[in-house]
Amino acid sequence: MRGTFQSFVFAGLLVASSLAAPSPNTHVLHEKRSGKPHLWTKRARAHPEDLLPIRIGLTQQNLHNAEQYVQDIADPRSPNFGKHWSAEQVANTFAPARDTIAKVTNWLADSGIGSHRISHSTGRNWVQFNASIAEAEHLFSTEYFVYEHDREGGYRIACDEYHLPRDVREHVDFAMPTIQLDGLRPIAQAHPKRVYETSATGLSDATNCSELITIDCLRALYNFGKPNFTDPSNVMGIAEWSDYLYDPDLPIFFSNFTDPVIPNNTFPEFISIDGGKPSNLTVAQAQEVVESALDFQTAYSIIYPQGLRLYQMGDSVNVDSVGTFNIFLDALDASYCTPDPNEGGYKGPLQCGGAPISNVFSFSYNQIEGALPEFYQRRQCQEWMKLGLQGVSVLFASGDSGVANRYNAGYQNSCLNENDLYVDENGTRYSPSFPDNCPYVTVVGGTDLIDGTVAGGERAVAEPNATNPKLDFYSGGGFSNIFEVPDYQKDAVSNYLSQYAPDYGPNVYNNSGTSRAYPDVAAIGNNLATVYLGRAIGVGGTSASTPIVASIVTLLNDLRTQAGKGPLGFLNPIFYANPQAFNDITNGSNPGCGSGGFPAAPGWDPVTGLGTPNFEKLRDVVLALP
Repeated sequence: MRGTFQSFVFAGLLVASSLAAPSPNTHVLHEKRSGKPHLWTKRARAHPEDLLPIRIGLTQQNLHNAEQYVQDIADPRSPNFGKHWSAEQVANTFAPARDTIAKVTNWLADSGIGSHRISHSTGRNWVQFNASIAEAEHLFSTEYFVYEHDREGGYRIACDEYHLPRDVREHVDFAMPTIQLDGLRPIAQAHPKRVYETSATGLSDATNCSELITIDCLRALYNFGKPNFTDPSNVMGIAEWSDYLYDPDLPIFFSNFTDPVIPNNTFPEFISIDGGKPSNLTVAQAQEVVESALDFQTAYSIIYPQGLRLYQMGDSVNVDSVGTFNIFLDALDASYCTPDPNEGGYKGPLQCGGAPISNVFSFSYNQIEGALPEFYQRRQCQEWMKLGLQGVSVLFASGDSGVANRYNAGYQNSCLNENDLYVDENGTRYSPSFPDNCPYVTVVGGTDLIDGTVAGGERAVAEPNATNPKLDFYSGGGFSNIFEVPDYQKDAVSNYLSQYAPDYGPNVYNNSGTSRAYPDVAAIGNNLATVYLGRAIGVGGTSASTPIVASIVTLLNDLRTQAGKGPLGFLNPIFYANPQAFNDITNGSNPGCGSGGFPAAPGWDPVTGLGTPNFEKLRDVVLALP
């Protein structure tokens, strides 16, 4: 969802004084922001003649069956396992009902927004039009204000709550721009959680893993070998926001840290989305390339000769890890595509469908559940579900601040208020991540070596900072306050809560046993060999763990291709049905928000999930599937 926010006088539009206010008996509350906006200051009422690009998300059909649909093609016990849907089947199944489209357009017409002003997205999931502030206030029975960001100085127009007619509300997911502030603003991309200097200059088998985690260490830890197969249909995808792959570092990494040595003319396929551009030396010197270097160098060392695809985001608003993932989803799926009402957004031709879809996607970014509206999160989660139906594996990093979810958020403290669940600098309630909380993605936590050796095994990553606790590094994990526990995870979550969970009470985390929990799995997340501006460094974070697991899934897909089978698609039902295919991590925890977080424990836990992958065991599992 992309676009621009325009603020100018539009002659001829009705102003507030000429619009009759909706009857309070006809409108009911639809969304209300919880708590005081963090880092945003309300300045003044918005001018009634300023224009807003209004976008209304229509409710879709058959979403109540979504989990059933996904389980049918992703559960390894299902007779329909692997029978993935086409994009057309997905679009037709979830398209809004005719009655929904009619109800909303009739309401708009009755409110003075005629059909000549309205357009629909490709899948008719969105209604969009420009309206004055006065018209928007009339439509939503609300008041719009100008908000200024306390640090960045940018502005947003938003309301504190909005209302919809009683007979329309059930047909609308949410409207924009309304209450959205946090999570949509542009901030600088933070660097990966840990960067270490190293004296290592190349591979040394798996004998020096305490100094630097190289491909030798990864092969020894996770039991995979050197691949020799490539399939153009199985190119792995990695997406980057406000971080850019610096190509000159790749040949240096290949020469020193790959085995067999990758040819120095190897580069990923470049997919520019909304003006995404390649890196250059200036960007590299500003350290806006380390995340991308970590992602791509790690993945290449595991999957080559299989290829990689770089999806480079270019929108100037949604380019950081607390910005939305909508511009990426738009580029894959035209039915989801519609402009995003953010000031300063990309103004060139919008990518609306048409980007190639990889079988496996790795994302090293996330957001804060408590900073985003619930309707917004549910709507986007449905899009990840649709990718799963089409046979796509989507993996996200769990975050690097334990239960505090502070990494890349721009907040001093992103823990939650214990009563109202909004981001609160003095909060003590654990803060889940989005879209990690979505049950249709696979979330990857972080581990470290217990004693610096592969033989010593792994523990949950733990790097407390003695001088600044806000820089502590722990594997993100926890329990959603929005999404329900999926069937594939119920037994694992119940086992942890009944046997190992700390007794902090319901004001610290959602201990009901009915909510989505994460991470799902884990991998080493500290001191990964990376080349930056020609020198070797060690880089850490769950943003290191995620491309490792995504790469291993890509290798598994390669094996299935050679066996004449399709891609794995949505992974979680397979993983939870086969916990024996993972190395169980039972040491460590992920403290934050003033308490001890969750302890790692036998079986699944909200620190390292099911554990780290054992490739040979996973190979046997996936090759036995149809």
